[in-house]
Amino acid sequence: MSCSSDDNDNSSAPTVNSDLVGTWVGSGVDDEDPLMVTIQTIVFNQDGTGSLTDVVVLGGETNVSELTWYSNATTIFGTLEGQLDEIGYVLSEQNQQLELTFPEGDANIYVRLE
Repeated sequence: MSCSSDDNDNSSAPTVNSDLVGTWVGSGVDDEDPLMVTIQTIVFNQDGTGSLTDVVVLGGETNVSELTWYSNATTIFGTLEGQLDEIGYVLSEQNQQLELTFPEGDANIYVRLE
């Protein structure tokens, strides 16, 4: 005689690559105005939440947006301001450097803040 359980755990909680969890900082330059330098900070939390902060260096503007995310081995699926994006990623330098490739083809390098 054997026992079985009908407790099927069908929780479809999105998975996250724990190597991505943390705070990442990178910079970018506006294609139309090379003096428009932006420092971007991305926070990926273990629970699939996070934030994106853009600071325009010369203008002093700051924009903070909340995000939700999950990932597989090569792609971050992130929702920012209601828009779902699929962003390719590569971790390197012992998971201290993150290269993101955005849907429009732009790529940025981010470094982990400790």
